[in-house]
Amino acid sequence: MLALLPVLLVGCAALGNSPSGALPLGAHAKPDARELEEHPCQYRDAPRCIARCEDGDSQGCNGAGVLFEFGEPSDPVTASSFYRKACDANYAPGCNNLAWLYLDGHGVARDLPHAMALFMAAFDAARLACARGDGSGCLLAGEMLLDGRGVPEDDGQALAMFRRACASGEPKGCELQ
Repeated sequence: MLALLPVLLVGCAALGNSPSGALPLGAHAKPDARELEEHPCQYRDAPRCIARCEDGDSQGCNGAGVLFEFGEPSDPVTASSFYRKACDANYAPGCNNLAWLYLDGHGVARDLPHAMALFMAAFDAARLACARGDGSGCLLAGEMLLDGRGVPEDDGQALAMFRRACASGEPKGCELQ
């Protein structure tokens, strides 16, 4: 489960552009209406988050998946459907999160080959996002290379991805160099 944490943080960071990737649940400042509108998933506004997904926002679909997977009560079956929508839109965190569900048999039937295919799809999407200048994509690709998740383990390539993440403004990439 600890290996999942960095990946979820990447997904969450992409939702709200939070440098730490953490949800601002205990935040001191209350978000204003603009922040709530721009980042409904980050602030656990499920109806607006789902609406974003239904409007074709793959980050919103992944965010809705996170809300359902880690909400009270947890609903991994519904989470998997949102992750699937995000993955189908080639959004790397959605594929990665769905892969973890298949790997663990959480809300879906345990299916290791399908989990590995999803991890590979996540890596490909993250690498493409990185090539387009998305620091969170570089970070996810680097973590996957470091762990050997869906791709052969490669510390040198992982370091290169972390450097690109850092250069793109992703603070966690700087920490991992």
